[in-house]
Amino acid sequence: MKRNVQVLWLSHRLRWIQLPMVLFFAVLTACSGEDATPVVPPPSSNGTITGRVIASDGSGGVPNTAIAVGTVQTTSGTDGSYTLSVPAADRTVVRADASGFAESFRIARVTAGQSTPLTIQLVKVGVTGNVPIASGGTIDGPSSAQVVLPANGLVPSTGSPAANVAVSITPINVATRTSDMPGDFSATSGGGIAQLQSFGAMLIDVRDSNNVRYGLAPGSTSTIRIPVSTRSANVPATVPLFYFDDSTGRWVQDGEATLAGTGSDRYYQGTVSRLSYWNADLITETIFVNGCVQTTAGQPAGNALVTSDGIDYSGSSLVYTGTDGKFRLPIQRNSKSTVTAVVGTQLTNTVSVGPSATDITLDPCLVTTSSSDGFNIKLTWGANPRDLDSHLFTPNGDQVYFVTKGSLTALPFSSLDVDDVTSFGPEVVTLTKLMQGTYIYAVHNFSETQSPGITESPARVDLTRAGNTTVFAPPTGEGVRLWWHVFNIVVDAQCNVSVTPVNAWLDQDPAPFPAGTPALCDVN
Repeated sequence: MKRNVQVLWLSHRLRWIQLPMVLFFAVLTACSGEDATPVVPPPSSNGTITGRVIASDGSGGVPNTAIAVGTVQTTSGTDGSYTLSVPAADRTVVRADASGFAESFRIARVTAGQSTPLTIQLVKVGVTGNVPIASGGTIDGPSSAQVVLPANGLVPSTGSPAANVAVSITPINVATRTSDMPGDFSATSGGGIAQLQSFGAMLIDVRDSNNVRYGLAPGSTSTIRIPVSTRSANVPATVPLFYFDDSTGRWVQDGEATLAGTGSDRYYQGTVSRLSYWNADLITETIFVNGCVQTTAGQPAGNALVTSDGIDYSGSSLVYTGTDGKFRLPIQRNSKSTVTAVVGTQLTNTVSVGPSATDITLDPCLVTTSSSDGFNIKLTWGANPRDLDSHLFTPNGDQVYFVTKGSLTALPFSSLDVDDVTSFGPEVVTLTKLMQGTYIYAVHNFSETQSPGITESPARVDLTRAGNTTVFAPPTGEGVRLWWHVFNIVVDAQCNVSVTPVNAWLDQDPAPFPAGTPALCDVN
């Protein structure tokens, strides 16, 4: 019987010496007959954001994505990769827009002179339909998503209106993947910042053939239906509605929605006065997780990004450590959540915390991997099957799974940090030090149910290394088979690392490797 497991732009700016003064002193120095001391310009107040834009469904990189911070913009390459130089700031809103995908907004801290890794995951547009502006119309989307637009109720953001517009609606499945939600689940509330628990979200995007956006005309409203999506067992009859403010990257309360429908077709219906991301949420009562992040040498890790992800609720949060490596992270009261951190491109272990009615202190600290070659493997899925399991087969013959969870400080230097047996996940495997040879990662349908199975659940695996994330989704052809061989990690004799997608269905678990003494890679 399985078991539950608990388990900054620095505000001080350097002043530029005005050019005439620089020339004056340069000439004066040259005329003095002494060796001239070169004038060193002040350091740049910009930092860079770099990473890839990828599809949330596992279909790979997304090229030609417009990525912008304010008026600074770039376009992703053929594999989705990008680099953007922007002013340093504690809170930067990064916008990503690609054809066929819902526009996304991510939050990052940008430090002057440093590079911030940021993988941007995009959700494919749910459905698009044409609507005449004069008559308005109704667009039905996936599940029970819907938007009803009034006659003569749309106006363009610029120029004259067209006769017809394309209306796209895209539900966000926050039960399966909170990372698909724009922003960071924070809202402006009572003059402060609050954390949200989501029960479903949806983007309404209206554009004409010239890609001009449309909004609701003053005085016009629209009726929307947001499909229920949550990891929570309790779905309230009414919830506040929040729209996403893309200038601040936070949610703003505006209106209320009522629960309707039955079974898997439940939805929240409400009336809105703008076309945007809409979110059916509750402001959550929080406690704080107090902890610290250290390097493997035991030194405090400052400016580390610490994040939570709800296990029995759909919500997340993020904070950064101080120079002393300490953090104070809000999570939902009386609930369970995972906590993990990233220091540059180095990952830490992941821990499960809660439920608790009072603040939690983590002891020991979260610790980074010994090199940027560490891996984080995160498995998530839907309400059913109830129990999917992560299995990592290591080159020395060990198997890391719920029976033998491994270790991060001794062989196999791999651990099942978080195990889940009651829907959604996550299950998290961390690798801190690699050994030469081949690792096999597979997912087992422990529940042995196929309605739905792994494919339609839907299951996803996020593999993160050196600040970059790759998403894997199950292939077709599952049938009644219970094993999904997702990928291999291959480490050669020179400790070069490659990831080989496999995406194959198996009738039984992969054969483990023979036991042996491994050759470890200790690259720092």
